[in-house]
Amino acid sequence: MKDTSMTFTSLRAAALLAAACLAGAPAFAQDGPPPPGLDRGPGGPGPHFLRGVDLSEAQQDRLFAIMHEAAPKRREIDKARRKAHEALREAAASASFDDAKAAAAAQALGQAVAADELLRVRTEAQAMALLTPQQREAQRKDRAPRGPRD
Repeated sequence: MKDTSMTFTSLRAAALLAAACLAGAPAFAQDGPPPPGLDRGPGGPGPHFLRGVDLSEAQQDRLFAIMHEAAPKRREIDKARRKAHEALREAAASASFDDAKAAAAAQALGQAVAADELLRVRTEAQAMALLTPQQREAQRKDRAPRGPRD
């Protein structure tokens, strides 16, 4: 009887382990997140700062054009950022640290970050210019500072 009990326990443990492994598979099969700023959530498509603002079709079309126009610039900035990060990683892993190369890579990274932020605020300003005064007020109320997170 003891052998049967051990076998049953082992089979049960194996079944639970298999079920646990299979339960995670659907999560990996799902699509990844949408591109930044263009996901479709409760507030609809568009940048996060416009969540909850009801845009007309013409405003949505213009917003799409603004975001589409910024996409190639954002791609170039992202490539420059990755290249600078890789250069910094290589400098750190190098047998002989070259301060000048590391400084140049850090400078390139800083310029990419600055360009990214400038593009972000420029795009945001263009999007905000599309809004009516009522939409701006709704956006301002929705973005009002909230209390500290715990």
